[in-house]
Amino acid sequence: MPTFTFATPERGPMPRKSQLAASALPTLAFAFLFAVGVSFVAASALAEIVPQPIAFSHKIHVTDYKLNCRFCHSSTNKSQFANLPSVEKCMMCHRSIATDAPEVKKVARYWNERKPIPWNKVIDLPNHVYFPHKKMVNAGIPCLTCHPGMDQAGTAVQNLEFGMGMCMECHRKKKVTIDCWICHY
Repeated sequence: MPTFTFATPERGPMPRKSQLAASALPTLAFAFLFAVGVSFVAASALAEIVPQPIAFSHKIHVTDYKLNCRFCHSSTNKSQFANLPSVEKCMMCHRSIATDAPEVKKVARYWNERKPIPWNKVIDLPNHVYFPHKKMVNAGIPCLTCHPGMDQAGTAVQNLEFGMGMCMECHRKKKVTIDCWICHY
């Protein structure tokens, strides 16, 4: 095991290998703590349930009633963003279905007041990332690829950490471009 010597007038300069080891140790410790911190923050963000004004259940709509995601998120094949459905879209069905359910009554209240439902954002990408939903949808990528478990969710939740590593892995598997400027601008 190497011993570390420090430069003092009576001992002379530190040998190069020891100097590298001595400088690498704090760097590695910092990198480890940073990685643990980032993992903790990412895991916390993934586990966080964002409160919503209506307890909308994807499980009931997607799994139980077999609605296609695009029935409510209708602009995903035309837009960069997956839109949230309008109150009008909800009321297409809920004028006559489950009208006595407490959450449906909340939707009806927004409808009667002619106000949009103030949904809170669940999935948020950094401003420097361009993610066109339409390219993924039109390429036939199933929604559950990036939103696993959403079909079973009582409340919308982010189950994956959206980061460059995840995207790059998928792009490499599918043999599509990994050109940086396609997604970053």
